[in-house]
Formats: sequence, C-alpha cells, structure tokens
Amino acid sequence: MNKTRLCINKTNAVYISFFLILAIMDINVFYLIPIEGNLSWIWGVYRKLLLVIVAFMLFVWSKAWKHTTLFMKNYVVAMVASLSIIVVTSALRYDGNPLKYVLLEASYFLLIFLAFPIYRFMVRNGKNSFFSTLNIVAFIWYVICIMQVLIYSVTGNFFLYVDHLFRNDNLRFSLKSVGCVMVVYNFCKIWTERDKKIGFNLLQFCLGMYCVFFIQQTRAFFLAIGGAIVAVLLLYPTTVSKKIRNIMLLIVIACIIVGNGFLSTFLESFGSKSIEYNSTILRQGAFLYFWEEFIKNPILGHGIIAGSSQYLQQIKTGPISCYYYADTGFIGELPQLGIFITNIYIWPLCRAIKMSFKQEKEKTVDAFSIGFLAYILLSSPTVICLNPAYYFIWPIFIAFMEYERVENRLERY
Repeated sequence: MNKTRLCINKTNAVYISFFLILAIMDINVFYLIPIEGNLSWIWGVYRKLLLVIVAFMLFVWSKAWKHTTLFMKNYVVAMVASLSIIVVTSALRYDGNPLKYVLLEASYFLLIFLAFPIYRFMVRNGKNSFFSTLNIVAFIWYVICIMQVLIYSVTGNFFLYVDHLFRNDNLRFSLKSVGCVMVVYNFCKIWTERDKKIGFNLLQFCLGMYCVFFIQQTRAFFLAIGGAIVAVLLLYPTTVSKKIRNIMLLIVIACIIVGNGFLSTFLESFGSKSIEYNSTILRQGAFLYFWEEFIKNPILGHGIIAGSSQYLQQIKTGPISCYYYADTGFIGELPQLGIFITNIYIWPLCRAIKMSFKQEKEKTVDAFSIGFLAYILLSSPTVICLNPAYYFIWPIFIAFMEYERVENRLERY
C-alpha cells in the first residue's frame, strides 16, 4: 500500500539527507558557491564521479540489493556488462584514448545504483515521500532562478556563479532534471488530488511553469513537459464526463496558445529569420552525422571518446567540430553506445510502456506514471535523460516505474 505520511526516524533521516545532497549536487549546489581556478577544472571533470561515489555509499549503506526486484538486478548487471564492453573496446580502438579517461567519461552511468535505495525508500515510505523531498530542492531552485532574473533586470548584477546565457535579451539557464520533472509531478498532484491539501503543489506548479517558459526557454522542454501534461489529461482513467471535460480544456488551451501568438512564435523559432536558426541547422547536421557514425558500425558505434587529439575530437564533434551529443538526444547516444543502447535504454523503456498500457487498460495506472513516462519519451529526441546533464532523473525513473508495478500487483491481490 502507498503510504501518505513519512515517519521521521534515524533511517529515513539518512535517506533524505543523501537524496537532498545528491539532488543539490546535481544542480551544482544551486550555483551559489564560486568554484574558480584549478578547483573549477577538477569540479567540472569529477563532479559526476563524485555523484556516483555518494550514490554508491547510499547503495551500500541501505543494503538495497537484497530488497529489490529481479528486473532491477538483471537490468543493472546488463548495463554494467554493456558498459564494460563499450569502455574496453573504446580504449583499445584508438591511440590516445586512455582507459582511465574513458572510464571517467562513462562513470556517470553508474549513478544507476541510486535506483536501488530510491526503490527501497519508496517501499518503506511511499513514492510521495520521495518526491516531496525532491520538491524541496525544486522549490529552492525555482525561487533562486526567479530572484536572479529579477535582480539582473533591476540592477544588472549576478549572484549565481553560472555561465550567463541570453535569449531575446532575457537571462536564461537550465532548471536541470529535477526542476523539469517536478513540474509534471506537481501537475499530477493538483489534477488528481484536488480534494486534498495541494496548496504547495499548486504554488510549485506555477513557479515551475514560469521558470520553464521565461527562464529556461528551451523548446525541447516545452514539448516534453507540455506533452506529458497532455498525456495525463488524455490517458488517465476517469469518467466519460471528466474525459470530455479534459478534451474541452485542451481545446481551450490550444485556442489560447494559437490566439496569443505563442504557437506562431514557437514555429518561427525554426525559421531562417530566427536567432535560433543557426542552432537548428547545426542540430540537423549533427543528427545526420551521428546517425551515419552509428550505421558505419551498429555494434559498437564509434565508442566513448575521451582523448584530446584533433583526430579524436573530430570524430566526436564532426567534420566542423560543432556537433554535440547533448543536442541530438537518442541519435547522439547511438554512436557512443552502439547496439548496447538496447540493454541500457530501450529494454527498460519498452518495459515501462508495456506496463503502463496494461495498467491503463485495467484503469489502475497512476497519473504520474503516465506523465513521467511521457516526459522521458518526449525528451528522448533531443534532451534525452542518458545525457550527463540530465542523467540524474534516469535512476529515479527506473525505481519509480518498478515501484508502481509492484504496488499495482500487491493492490490487486
């Protein structure tokens, strides 16, 4: 049964402390601490490895391996075996691509071990206890982002130690994986639990949506978050009258989006007169290049490249050195992982899709299961969660979907 209240004890305090530390580290400690000189280089190179180390400490302390499902064990074994093959072959194929650097480059994948303590915590305390913890981090990050934008607009000053990017003369920066997915979570809470105390969730949703549209300003996340919300409205089991109401609501929202010019502005961002046109053209070239790299060797792709030689960097970033894995989502992962992406990404994702369709048919599916899965699917073309910048959300997805499967089975029997 899903718990609704978190029991505060020493064990849960340790879990929550680790989760908070990891989530805050994933957002670079909210960019409040200046990291300069050699320390900046070290932090940039080893931050993901440090995340893995902290997550592995929690994994060992929680003894979660004994208290999880067979699928999760098999999945992690398959992932580690696949990564081992990819890392070794990548180091052996190229001169100047040392094994230790390839290991460091691929180390962030091992954050998957975080899925085990997350799953155990959910079993002990319920899924909402875990996501409430992430909501704290998301709330702080939303407020900090809004404060920075307001302070900059009034004084022109910065208090965040982050690269300052601008779009349409507006300051913008990433909400990171937690900030994005919690928008979907809070929408699901206020939409399905309107008879309960959801004031904080409503505030969070409004803050999150403001940050998505006016601070992050990333087209891919507009589609992923917006599409996830639409999926919940259309697919969450409810009465016929409420389903009709949801469809009417979507029609009204669509009319507002078209009427206020947001849709035309969004479509124009892909046009030749847009300031984002160069970015669009580069992405098109990157999609084609990385696909061709995969087709050359569909088993291994071109592997994980960590060497700094011009030859290796040209393989990694294309003939004009302007193509990046982070811009091309699933296609960008193919040349790095080859056919092993089947074990690492496609297998658990297809399993989650099958499970959700089954639960939707049985009218037992959770709203956030629909929203989270839709978010993962819709972000895959460009801002895929296998990318180091967004990978923190992948072990959460694995743990959550498995928790939902087990809970659904227990409730039926």
